[in-house]
Amino acid sequence: MWERRSPILLQAFCDDSASDKGDKRLFMAGYLNRADRWQLFSEAWREELQALPSIAYLRMVEANNLRGEFKGWTKEARDQKLKGLARVISHFEPLSFQFTINRGEHFRVLTPVSPRGLGSPHFTCCFSVISGVARYVAETKAKTRIEYIFDEQDGVSADMSLLFHQMKRNIPRRARKLISGVPAFQNDKLLSPLQAADMLAWHLRREHENLASPDDILPMADLLRNSKGHLESHVDDAHLYKWAEHHEKQEGVQFLKSKGQWQEFRRDLVRFAEAGAIPPKGSRLSHLLFRLRIHFLAALARRNLRKRGCPRS
Repeated sequence: MWERRSPILLQAFCDDSASDKGDKRLFMAGYLNRADRWQLFSEAWREELQALPSIAYLRMVEANNLRGEFKGWTKEARDQKLKGLARVISHFEPLSFQFTINRGEHFRVLTPVSPRGLGSPHFTCCFSVISGVARYVAETKAKTRIEYIFDEQDGVSADMSLLFHQMKRNIPRRARKLISGVPAFQNDKLLSPLQAADMLAWHLRREHENLASPDDILPMADLLRNSKGHLESHVDDAHLYKWAEHHEKQEGVQFLKSKGQWQEFRRDLVRFAEAGAIPPKGSRLSHLLFRLRIHFLAALARRNLRKRGCPRS
């Protein structure tokens, strides 16, 4: 799929589809390929979109409900259009991938003890995609850097841009070095690879929902998965419990629960980053001094709280 030392950037495009059934599982899925292959793919995708009967873009929610771009279409015509688009994906043979998380358990266990931004299943799953794809490529001994492009997700893009440099420290060094910049969040109407990712995520989610109760769906999940290379990973519930236990031990989480509190925290992080106190700007020394200052202030706050809680002699 790609050469180990290819100078051409790899790009991973990812979209999401969330179930309202069972464990309310969130699927994040998409494709990985070389940037030059994505350019050719986009041209072929546009040609297929424009083939009569034409549509301007693909969104599976519109295709499934025969609305939007598919308003007035028959199911048969829709299915033929989707098969044509699936053939375009298959022709370029991108690596397909899927990452899932149990939203029901996430909301029950992790969200209540997390800061507002970190309590989102979408945020958790986005980072799982980034880490998982980078680890996979690193295992192939490839040196090619990876750019990540997600469909727009309210709030997640701002949180990811602020916290990503801190969080990616948890990724093994070899995989971490492959990550190019900060993940981008774009409008899927404007990017053909994101429309392909939406198609995959939607079908994988519907396949999951219908394992127990099959009904009239578009049975194309197997066509959209690359039989020569498909990466699949699920965030285990045990990890959610572990993260929840960690978050419960962090002081000050209760002051980052509301939307207003989290927005103020974001503004503070931006100021700290611009001042070079935290990555990506600044030096290791400035980051160390900032962390020492935070630890000192936290210790001082704890001491003051203990004093106020002690009865007067």
